[in-house]
Amino acid sequence: MSRVKEWDSWVLKSYFVFTLLFPAFYSPYTDVYLSAYYGGFSWAYLFLSLYMGIRIVKKWDQEKPWKKWLPYILLLAAYNLFSFYFNYKYLHWYWEQINNTVAFLLFPVLILFDAGMGEGKQDNIRFLIHCIVLSNAGSIFYYILGYTNLLICNNQFIFYKLPPYYYETRHYWIYSHKSEYALMLVAFIALFVAYRKKFKSRLSYGMSLLVLLVCLYLTHSWTGIVGVLLIFIGDILDRMDWKNFRLRRVHIFASGIFLIGSGIVAAKIFAERSVFTLGHRTEIWTAVAKVILKYPQGWGMRFGESLIQVTETRIANNAHNVFMNAALRFSIPAGICFTVLFIGIVVYSIRKSRSFLSAGMWLALLILLNMDYALMSLQMGLLFLIVYLVCFYKRKVTYVE
Repeated sequence: MSRVKEWDSWVLKSYFVFTLLFPAFYSPYTDVYLSAYYGGFSWAYLFLSLYMGIRIVKKWDQEKPWKKWLPYILLLAAYNLFSFYFNYKYLHWYWEQINNTVAFLLFPVLILFDAGMGEGKQDNIRFLIHCIVLSNAGSIFYYILGYTNLLICNNQFIFYKLPPYYYETRHYWIYSHKSEYALMLVAFIALFVAYRKKFKSRLSYGMSLLVLLVCLYLTHSWTGIVGVLLIFIGDILDRMDWKNFRLRRVHIFASGIFLIGSGIVAAKIFAERSVFTLGHRTEIWTAVAKVILKYPQGWGMRFGESLIQVTETRIANNAHNVFMNAALRFSIPAGICFTVLFIGIVVYSIRKSRSFLSAGMWLALLILLNMDYALMSLQMGLLFLIVYLVCFYKRKVTYVE
């Protein structure tokens, strides 16, 4: 193994460690909510940028299909031009632009420059899985101690508990909100399902999935639980032999269990949320759309502190929608570019993978992304890397059955 390849692997491992086990970052704020909204320099993204640089240098080839990616690159350039202009004139928060650009660049770099993540002793996929399990096992222990959120921000450890008599129990772990934690758990579960043979045994696979499912339950995100059901359905459909399919008792039994589970989840959602307004989301989106049109240049540093009057008795500080928040925070043009780039990745990955698992994963993720502010810029890189692994990466290594 060449020295460059070793650097490549160790830099990527460092990114996993700093993302999942020691997510240190800097922000102009130190409170729990605003520091998450304004994530600045991140040690994880430093190592991710180094990894991309090494891959480009190592695998540079003029013959690569650059022309196919030209629209994506031009759109990313437009996103940066609009973001820079509105940042310079109105918003004055450049880190979101920088971090989003790193994440959006990662996707074509992985595809064009061969991620090379699962060969021999440098099995970075297995290392990623181990980091995910260790991180979320720590999350359960942290919850048992009575804490909700852990931040490593501005060289400080911030241990956060929910206020007394909060209207529901929820758990964030190292993420900005329960919805972001649920989104990442859904992505982790999709990764585990896709790479189940990376586990040493069925027992270790089952126990690892159980850790993630327990954490998902602790988030109190019923949308996330629905998302996991979609992933398992997609995996089952992928594994079906459709040419020789015959309806059997086991299929009827499994369908019955699924319907019962779905009914229980639906009953929980109906009991806690207004279904006709999607948990008041439609009211929030209508009010936020008016604010976006009133401030097409974006709110900038006002975001998170200014409140939006939704109804006479309800207020909100964000759109509860990742794509609307991009426009609310950083201007309509920047928000449009962000949304088109993101949806482009969705369409491209589903089209190329042609698997029910990929479709189920993206459907689950999009539900979460459209129902809450479920993804901050510092988590986008890991999400896109998992999408690449599930939808594109050709698993050439010999698995342990």
